[in-house]
Amino acid sequence: MAETQNKLPISFDVTVSLSKAQVAVGKDMTTICFCTPNVDFLHGDRVKTYLTADSFNKITTAGSSVYWAGQAFFAKSKRPRQIAVGKVFSSNQGAYLLSGGVSSLTTLATISDGAFNITIDGSVQNITDLDFSSVTDIDGVASVINAALTGATCSVYHDNLIIRTTTTGSEATISYASAPAAGSGITDVSTLLGLTEATGASYADGYTAGTIAEELQAIADAGTRAGLFFFGWALDSYYRDTEDQLAAANWINGRSFRAVGAMCTNNANAYNPASNANNGYKATEQGLAGINYTYDDNAQVYPEISYLANFLAVDYNTENSTIAGKFKDADGIAAVNFPDIETNVQTLNARRINTITGVVGQTLKYFREGNQSSSAWSTDGWVNVCNFINDLEIEILNVFLRNKKVPYTPDGQNLLIAAASKICNKYKRNGSYSDGMEEDSTSETGYKVIPAFTIDIQEISATTSAQRAAHIGTPMTITVNDAGWMGSIAINVDVLA
Repeated sequence: MAETQNKLPISFDVTVSLSKAQVAVGKDMTTICFCTPNVDFLHGDRVKTYLTADSFNKITTAGSSVYWAGQAFFAKSKRPRQIAVGKVFSSNQGAYLLSGGVSSLTTLATISDGAFNITIDGSVQNITDLDFSSVTDIDGVASVINAALTGATCSVYHDNLIIRTTTTGSEATISYASAPAAGSGITDVSTLLGLTEATGASYADGYTAGTIAEELQAIADAGTRAGLFFFGWALDSYYRDTEDQLAAANWINGRSFRAVGAMCTNNANAYNPASNANNGYKATEQGLAGINYTYDDNAQVYPEISYLANFLAVDYNTENSTIAGKFKDADGIAAVNFPDIETNVQTLNARRINTITGVVGQTLKYFREGNQSSSAWSTDGWVNVCNFINDLEIEILNVFLRNKKVPYTPDGQNLLIAAASKICNKYKRNGSYSDGMEEDSTSETGYKVIPAFTIDIQEISATTSAQRAAHIGTPMTITVNDAGWMGSIAINVDVLA
């Protein structure tokens, strides 16, 4: 007899579901993108990231400009987790089809009647009579295919087959390979050659190269498609002291608090007060807040990458973690030789151009002066405020995501104020901002305290009907007090008789 039951599970009447509210995540503000024309990247895969010097060195050769950029980054004792490399194209590119895995040569050697279809520049080509019976390596496979193509070439690219159109620019097109029409004496090799989507092939239509600014934007866009954000930017030494370098600096600066760019000049006019023919000087004249320039007399090294890595390695979640730009080791990059070091360094400082110097009687050398190309900013101040804004906007966005609504009430305002206070306190703890003091003749102590931050928000009563209709929140003003740092000191010694 079946057992009688008189109890139901709670879920029969009470159904509980579990969900997790959306949470926005801030941008990674630690990655430097090194932009260069001197790497063998395809335009459809123009950005790559590297965690180790060994992996980085596989894309270059010892002694090249790219090699030395990697040396500057990976020599740092403290550096960001990774560096990105973005390819700059100076000429139009054809469309390409890159194979996935190619079948064994033993299998291909049994085929003397291979065929596949492919569309090149809008026209279907029936590639037939592919005889692989005598090939001994993948180069031989490419040679057989190349001989049968019209309007395209086939070669080997990093152990894969690549078919490229001879037409270049955005009008060039290509497709995956597909099986040919069935017939006697025909063997479909589209899959064996790895030229189909199913076998891991990839393709990109042609590309029209642009100006340096357009190329950097294309690199940024490629990073976005790959889920990457580049806060730091640096250029191959190929661009030093050129118009392209200054144009790139202006593009980076145009990204406002989304970017910091590190440039190097090898032009001795940088420290010549009688000459304005130097990009470092020009950047300062233009007041480029998002750019810093470093002078070095060695055209091979990358002091700017070493300098920028110092700042992008800062962990803003830890206490007293922020740094000044001055007195930081260049890690493997020598001090600069000057004809008249004191005078020359003073000129560089007046022009807000950084450099590397040693100290008489010491073996150490370090960066100085920690400037951006704007009199309003030191490098740490710029990088700190960029990170602050990134954290702040995400924290405020999460207020809107976490709550059903943020009402036009004091409680609604307090939600926003609490979020802003959280970030302000974080940046007070990490040393970006701090309480300060200034003289105040009306105070008993003779000074008054300037708080590390203040948050002011418009009164709800001042909200206009237009604001409410557009659901615009009451404006908030956050004032922060930069902690600053000491970079020199005068000491007076009194000796009492």
